[in-house]
Amino acid sequence: MPKVSIIIPIYKAKDTLPACLDSVLKQTIDSLEVLLVDDRSPDDSIDVARKYVSHYAGPIRFCFLETPVNGGPGVARNMGLTAATGEYVAFLDSDDTLEPTFCEKLYNAAVTAVADLACCDATQHQPSGSKRLRNPNFDSGPIDEGTRRRVLRKMVTYLWTYLFRREFLLENGIVFPPFRSAEDTCMVCCCWLSANSVARVDEPLYNYNVAPASLSARTDHGRWLQRLSSLHAFARYARAKGIYTRHRFTIRWLLFKKGRLLAAKDFIKNNLIHRSS
Repeated sequence: MPKVSIIIPIYKAKDTLPACLDSVLKQTIDSLEVLLVDDRSPDDSIDVARKYVSHYAGPIRFCFLETPVNGGPGVARNMGLTAATGEYVAFLDSDDTLEPTFCEKLYNAAVTAVADLACCDATQHQPSGSKRLRNPNFDSGPIDEGTRRRVLRKMVTYLWTYLFRREFLLENGIVFPPFRSAEDTCMVCCCWLSANSVARVDEPLYNYNVAPASLSARTDHGRWLQRLSSLHAFARYARAKGIYTRHRFTIRWLLFKKGRLLAAKDFIKNNLIHRSS
C-alpha cells in the first residue's frame, strides 16, 4: 500500500501540467501513487500528461482515469478517490505545485498523531506578489470539541493543503458533492465534523498559483446556487451522522457565512456586475 495517493483533476492544463508533475516527482516520500483524472478536457492536456509520464522510470505508480462527461473537479476527485490505494490521499490542482517535502512531512505528522487529517499552510503566488495562506492553528493529536468548533467557525477551505486518511473517508462516506462551487468546503467541513485526531505542520508546503483563467475566476451565472447546494449537502451529512443537533449552531453559522453570504457575492458578481458591464 502506498503511503500517499495524490489525485490530480485535469482540465485545460496543458501549460501548467509539466511544472505540476515536476513537483510530484521531486517528493521525498518513499512510497507514492499518482492518479491523473481527465475531466474530459477539450485540449490535449491528458496527452501532455501521458507523454510526461512515459519518460518516467522510477518507483511512483501512475494511474490514468477519465470521467464519462465533464463534471467539475469534485466529480474528478471522487473518481480518483475510488481508485486510490494509498494510506492517505492528497488533492493537487493541475496549475499548482508541491514543495518537495509536502507528502513526507504531512504523512509523518499524521502517523505520529494517528490523525484522520493533517494540514500545512500554502503560499499564494500571483502577478502582484506572494503571500502565506494560513490554516487555523491547532495542536496535533486527539481533537476536543472546542477546537472542532473554533476551526469550523474560522474555516478557510484550503483543500489542497490536507492529507486525508483514506479509510476515514470511506468509513464516513465523505465525498465531494457533484457541484462546481464550494464542493471542497463541504468535503473539508464534513471531515472536521467527524475527525477523531488531527495534525498540523506549521510550514507553507503547497504553492497555489492564481491565474485569471482558473475556475474560481470564470464567470458562472449559476455559481451562487451551486454554492448553496454544496453547503446544504454538508448539513445533510451532519443529519445523516446524527450529529447535527450537537453542532447545530456551528453548522448554521457556516451555512450563513460560507453559504448565503458568499452566494450573494457570487450572484452579484456573476449576474449583475458582468451583465451591466
